[in-house]
Amino acid sequence: MEIITNHYEIENLTYSLDKYFTENTIFFDIECTGLSPRKSFIYMIGYASRQGDTIAITQLLAHNESEELELLAEFEKVIADYDCLLGFNSTRFDESFIVERCRKYHFNTSIKSKKHTDMYLTTTKAKCLLDLPNYKQKTIEEFLGLHRDDKYNGGELIPVYQHYSLVGDQESKDLILLHNYEDIKGMIYIADILSYSDLLSSELSFISMETDNEKLRFIVETTVALPCPINKIREYGMYMIKDNRIYVTLNLFKGKLNTYLPDYKNYYYLINEDIIIPKSIGESMDKSNRRPASRKDCKVSLDGAFVALPHSLQVPPSTRLFKTSYDSKEAFVTTEDASETLLIQIVKYMLKH
Repeated sequence: MEIITNHYEIENLTYSLDKYFTENTIFFDIECTGLSPRKSFIYMIGYASRQGDTIAITQLLAHNESEELELLAEFEKVIADYDCLLGFNSTRFDESFIVERCRKYHFNTSIKSKKHTDMYLTTTKAKCLLDLPNYKQKTIEEFLGLHRDDKYNGGELIPVYQHYSLVGDQESKDLILLHNYEDIKGMIYIADILSYSDLLSSELSFISMETDNEKLRFIVETTVALPCPINKIREYGMYMIKDNRIYVTLNLFKGKLNTYLPDYKNYYYLINEDIIIPKSIGESMDKSNRRPASRKDCKVSLDGAFVALPHSLQVPPSTRLFKTSYDSKEAFVTTEDASETLLIQIVKYMLKH
């Protein structure tokens, strides 16, 4: 077995790297001769560790299957010094593959006892923000602006490794080392993608608001800075996220809308006048001119400017909602009732839908 180590300096310690890639964490990635751990073996494990701004990428390379146990034992020594693991699709594939291969050799591994962040699974939680065609590592790298030198995938390099294992040529060795090295370096780079899922649960604070004839615009600030901006358009408005600020524009409706009173049983509907009055007042009126108010009857109209709400947004019961009709699914609040708390609630909904 051969151990190859390279170092480089982090040029920019971003939010996600600082949070997830601590000195108690390693990135790791395996290369194997197939997808089945029962029929294939691991020929390389690459991992990255951090000391300050310096990254060390180490590759454990088995020249053939007979060196696999030595490779696994060496990696076990490495992870003994760390509490956290980072990888890409690494809980379902890399970790499971290592566990199965260790089982073959009756070799105990502690890998399942580590805190393991799988960037693939974490990133898919932010699909509502990202809308990527897929969530493969190279797709995320391209989204974040990384263009790698390696042009192969793991499957394409299996025959290259098999050739290297037989004849030991340097060109084949360089290709498999480069692929694994670029995978690990790429994972370090795309750790920034974790900020998008973090944003969904981050704290938001209100900055400012303004209105014109057709739109309500406001700004909120988040504790998470995104590496690449996001723009989304919804039927009720739009938002743009740049760095750690979210710029929101909501559509306004200007005209007459109705709000429906919840205590309709306390009112009469006056048939000839199309209005409602409290029962305490209407008791003395002719019964032919009144009837108990229904939910649809019990409305109060208001002419003004209204903010459109997302259809399924759950607002506090005390919020005054306005509609064009009782059965309408589209709800509004007045611009006066569009409080900072409600607007932040709208932002959180927009980010997740």
